Amino acid sequence: MTGIQTGRITWVAACVVAATIAGCASTQRGIVVMEDGRPQPVTAEDVNEMSGGEEPQEYLVQVGDQLAVGFEVKDYRAGDVPWDYKIEVGDRMEVRLTAELGDRPLYRIDVGDLIGISFLNNWQMNSNKTVRPDGYITMPELGDVKAAGLTPMQLQETLISLFGQTGIIAGEPHITVNVDFSNVDRLENSSRDVVVRPDGAIRIPQVKTDVRVAGLTVADAGESIRKEAAKVFRNPPEVSLVVFPFINSVLEGMSGTFTVRPDGKVSVPRLGEIQVAGFGVTEMRESIDTLASDIAFNDIRSAVDVITVTGSRIYVGGEVGIAGVYPLAATPTALQAIMMARGLNNESRLNTVIVVRRNPEGNPHVFKLDLHAALIYGKTENDIPLRAFDIVYVPKKPVAKANLFVEQYIEEIVPFDNSLGVNGTYYLNKQRTETDSFNKNVGLNGTTVFNRPLGSALPTFPFGTP
Repeated sequence: MTGIQTGRITWVAACVVAATIAGCASTQRGIVVMEDGRPQPVTAEDVNEMSGGEEPQEYLVQVGDQLAVGFEVKDYRAGDVPWDYKIEVGDRMEVRLTAELGDRPLYRIDVGDLIGISFLNNWQMNSNKTVRPDGYITMPELGDVKAAGLTPMQLQETLISLFGQTGIIAGEPHITVNVDFSNVDRLENSSRDVVVRPDGAIRIPQVKTDVRVAGLTVADAGESIRKEAAKVFRNPPEVSLVVFPFINSVLEGMSGTFTVRPDGKVSVPRLGEIQVAGFGVTEMRESIDTLASDIAFNDIRSAVDVITVTGSRIYVGGEVGIAGVYPLAATPTALQAIMMARGLNNESRLNTVIVVRRNPEGNPHVFKLDLHAALIYGKTENDIPLRAFDIVYVPKKPVAKANLFVEQYIEEIVPFDNSLGVNGTYYLNKQRTETDSFNKNVGLNGTTVFNRPLGSALPTFPFGTP
């Protein structure tokens, strides 16, 4: 054997010994590999914190799942809009203006009203007058008299004063004024079906300004319309509203069935991209409700259901019986996952098992676990429970790596058979010779050939007599 060949084999053996020593020196504590590559010991509490807290009890949505998402206005029932419902852009409303009923001592005479004027001692002068569009009535004895805007009592005092100045009636005039009929047509003409414009306002005929109602409750919107109408009409009208919410159509367009994309998100109309993978139904509902609060004045309540599930799963690879994807039906540990993958093989390195995990925010963590101590000595403090989509990887032993190195490099480069077996063979020649010497030839296959004169002594074999 040459010196070069001996050096190669010695170097390989040294690598195997060094790798074995390094493997035996690994710690039995759980370790996380930091972003800069440094190993950092961790406790079970540290693992939970890095993983996003304790394992949730409800199902976590996964990539490929199908979600049914629906929306409704909180406390809203079809055909029954409560007074605290806030009017939305696009809502249709029936606005009805009516005269105020009951005792109205401050009623002001308006255009179209029919007024009864009575003279106590001169009944032949009694008459009914209709207020003209210009707000006046005509009295034959007096001419035009302004009536619109006055209360019946104020008009009565005006007529008494005017008749007293004319002297037509002997003595002090005794006059009474009564509104026999109030013209409500002017209110009916202003009643309309209106739609809340994109700027949140509506326009009522005869009301000279726009009334902003979006964001107001039904009760507050009616009061705002009443105040604006009071600036035009001499008597503030009663306002009644019947609202037909347009938001129902908006919410129907937002509702639907969505498939979780590979990036873990779904796209909901008007809400945009929403991260859902890794979250439970309750968390998703809260997140969607928060986003929906920005698109409407009313409280929107979402309903989220998982209608098709791909199932939680883990990935086991490396030196195991059968590497692959396995369902996460319960909460197995890393060692149990390896057993699910048909256990170990002769090349498995159990004291440096790798677990790759992403927390709900998508941040990856790499844990190094010594499961050899858990399997042999029952030290299971770092045999962490797995979560959905964890990756468990069992690396090769250092000896297995060295053997692989020898197989792939040494044996492919050096063209000789390095088997440990040695065959010793000798031949006795019956031919007599005058010499006492013999030849010893060593072949590459370990075969030794001896040529010896008859009667000479046999050679000594280092592995015993053949």
